[in-house]
Amino acid sequence: MKRYFYIFFILVFVLIVCGCQTNKTRVAEGAGIGGTIGAIAGGIIGFQSGHPVQGAAIGGAIGAGTGAAVGAQINKPTQDTSSQAPGQLTMQQIVDLTKQGVSSDEIIAKIKAANSKYSLTADDLEYLRKQGVSQRVIETMQVSGK
Repeated sequence: MKRYFYIFFILVFVLIVCGCQTNKTRVAEGAGIGGTIGAIAGGIIGFQSGHPVQGAAIGGAIGAGTGAAVGAQINKPTQDTSSQAPGQLTMQQIVDLTKQGVSSDEIIAKIKAANSKYSLTADDLEYLRKQGVSQRVIETMQVSGK
């Protein structure tokens, strides 16, 4: 019985550690954390009633479902600027330049001069378009990431 309990905890721990980075929400992390807490609480309650494995399984399932629902409401940061080279233009700086009325040619020149690299996701592309960044600038950003 204890063996199944430990296997369950190992699986939940793997879920926590292996959260998908391309996912824009924290569903997997929430499910992992909620499942772990639920399994611990369910195991304790189940142990007191003579059914620790069933209690842990039920608690883990309920905790994982609740954690996933909460994690779906929490957004991850859109771009990690700590890994960018010094002087590189961030996505937000490009949006700001666009809103300030800087021409596409000037923005493209700044991207090239700074040797900026981008790995744009579908959500990033949608965000840039909604912020009014020109298609030429977006294409330059996509090419610079390759």
